[in-house]
Amino acid sequence: MVKLIYFLYLLFFILGACIISFLKVIAHDYPQISLSRRSHCDYCSRILRWFEIIPIIGYFIIHGKCNSCKNQLNFSNPLLEFIGGLMSCFLLYIDDFSYLPLFLMLIVLGFSDFFFGYIYPIFYLLALPSFFLRFNHLHWLAAIAIYLSLILLQKIYSLGLGDIEVLTIIGLLFDLNSFLCILLLACCFCLIQYFGYKKRAFRFIPYLTWSTGIIYPLSYLMFR
Repeated sequence: MVKLIYFLYLLFFILGACIISFLKVIAHDYPQISLSRRSHCDYCSRILRWFEIIPIIGYFIIHGKCNSCKNQLNFSNPLLEFIGGLMSCFLLYIDDFSYLPLFLMLIVLGFSDFFFGYIYPIFYLLALPSFFLRFNHLHWLAAIAIYLSLILLQKIYSLGLGDIEVLTIIGLLFDLNSFLCILLLACCFCLIQYFGYKKRAFRFIPYLTWSTGIIYPLSYLMFR
């Protein structure tokens, strides 16, 4: 029985890593998504072989370099896949997948905002199952207050409408304390980027994705 449980966690870890890799492709290619698309090197466009696209392991098989052009590949790919695997195992551990659709939405939007600086609202639909699964625990008043407050602030500060909508969705699904912690941590990430790279323009949704992925497990472990 114990060995079966470990095997189940391994399957969920692999599944989570694969999901991250898949969602990254969706965010990068949308709306020109092709079912016949082949994974290729970002530098020389060489079609990757089957073992090179294995999540996490493929990166280390080729020592983090393209076998053709010898360019160093981005280490963030296996790192994000590893984190996705851990998050998948955590959801299995707590036996609560009601927030999974929300995380899928945030991951796609985070990648999209990171790549292009904008998002496609159609991906909001990914979070719909979370709304239905947690319908009795939705925070309608807080979400409305968050949306209206941010819309007013938009007249003074350069807030993106996508940022406002994503924050509203988070506020609808999480209680106010968790929402404020997520927002505060995301702002801290922005400050770190500002002092580290002196950038004044921020793509905020990737930070919100990271913050939600950090605060949710911490709040569960601390207050369960």
